[in-house]
Formats: sequence, C-alpha cells, structure tokens
Amino acid sequence: MKQKIYYEFKDVLELTKISERTFRYRIKELKTKYKDQPDLLYKKRHSWKIHISILFEFNNKYTNKN
Repeated sequence: MKQKIYYEFKDVLELTKISERTFRYRIKELKTKYKDQPDLLYKKRHSWKIHISILFEFNNKYTNKN
C-alpha cells in the first residue's frame, strides 16, 4: 500500500484535531512561510494539498495544563 505524500483539508483536521478556523489561520501564515517552496503547500482547484513533512506546523501551539 502506498503512503500518502500530500494531505487534504479534511485529513489534516482529523489528524491534528484542530478547528476549521484554526486551519485557515495556519494556512494564511504558512502561505507566506513556504511561498518559495510550492511543492510543500499548494492549492489544487478548491482544495489545499499539504506535504507530509510540514504537517507538524498544524499541531496545537499551546498545551493544556491538565
């Protein structure tokens, strides 16, 4: 079985457990950060394609104290 190289919007939400709004904010930041590397983050039609190597950028920024 072939491993995915690119994840889509719904996959990232499921893996990282972030909200849609958080996803939009992160995409906005990452577009400028990775603008010189279009193979890592690009939009195909109406769906974002996110390379597996930058998936860590979508993790929670703050951890709970509990």
